[in-house]
Amino acid sequence: MKKDFFGSYRSDASRLKGEVLDVVHPKNVGEVRNAVLGNNKVVIRGAGTGLAGGAVPQGEVVLDLSKMIGISNFNKERRVVEIEAGVVLDDLQDYLRPWGCEFPIKPSSHAVATIGGMIATDAVGNRGVKYGKTSNWVKWVEVMDASGHIERKGITEMSDYVGMEGITGVVVRACLKLNPVMERSASLVRLESLLEVVELVRRLKMRRDVSSLEFLDKMMSKGVGFGEDGYYLIVEYENDEGELKGDEYDKVMAMRDAAYPFVAGEGYTRIEDPKVMLDKFPKLMSWLEANGIPTFGHIGVGILHPCFSIDQERLIPEMMKLVKRLGGQVSGEHGIGLLKRGFVEVNDQKILRNVKKRTDPWGKFNMGKVI
Repeated sequence: MKKDFFGSYRSDASRLKGEVLDVVHPKNVGEVRNAVLGNNKVVIRGAGTGLAGGAVPQGEVVLDLSKMIGISNFNKERRVVEIEAGVVLDDLQDYLRPWGCEFPIKPSSHAVATIGGMIATDAVGNRGVKYGKTSNWVKWVEVMDASGHIERKGITEMSDYVGMEGITGVVVRACLKLNPVMERSASLVRLESLLEVVELVRRLKMRRDVSSLEFLDKMMSKGVGFGEDGYYLIVEYENDEGELKGDEYDKVMAMRDAAYPFVAGEGYTRIEDPKVMLDKFPKLMSWLEANGIPTFGHIGVGILHPCFSIDQERLIPEMMKLVKRLGGQVSGEHGIGLLKRGFVEVNDQKILRNVKKRTDPWGKFNMGKVI
């Protein structure tokens, strides 16, 4: 019975498997402190939606924060709200909507993703072209260190914790900045060539009313029902300029969210997240197409999601080398976790190790991840 209970905690959305010593479900800061002080090695987990193995335990205790769901101190005039780490993004949006506010970062896993997990990976999502990363919308975080002590970290100190994938401490609470709920519409644009894609994206990025630019290659477009023999771009506007409004808008956005489930069902289960400059996009896409790797992504910020079958996973190191030659990043939003440790540059490893040593000298949190 105990083995079956731990089963779901051995993995996250990356499908990597680990070993669980125990699982703790704290409901408040005091219970988090007890878990931190009572265990030598701790892996921090939210919804388990991570795609890089960041929440996969390596013979450790899993600290599941999903029961810490408090929302408080909402201020409509100042557009801020305080949340605990386990709050699910869509639940937060439901709380804010009657007041005409929203948190503008929207990853594809918005229905289940926790705010703590988004902070840990510095999630981007499909509106990154206008709103950037999660860190742009975090005013402060409260972090627990290995001794159980909590400190509030503001903008100048947050970089040691936001985007660090839980290796430096436990983010238990945060203050988020908010945006007014926007009227939105969308257009679905079919394009013949990668160069046409680049030219249109370059023009649309200059517009302040465009909040999302999502790309789907030919296989993805056909699979989700957009059409055959063409690339498709979903353009989201923060006004009524798009042709798709209301239910039609909701439908096309749901089709976009179905991109990864579609290819995963076809056997392309390994999803990556390289990031390249727009002018390098055709070179990377040409390589992906030549190798039969279906791809979609947030082209407005240069993040692509190539999806590999088990047989194609041997090509990932080659793709990472190409991304680096193009001046890109091996991870745009999923994080490094376990899967991409081998692709982190030596100088970056040194910086990360120094931060880890300074913030977690006992080596308690998420060991073996990132570095």
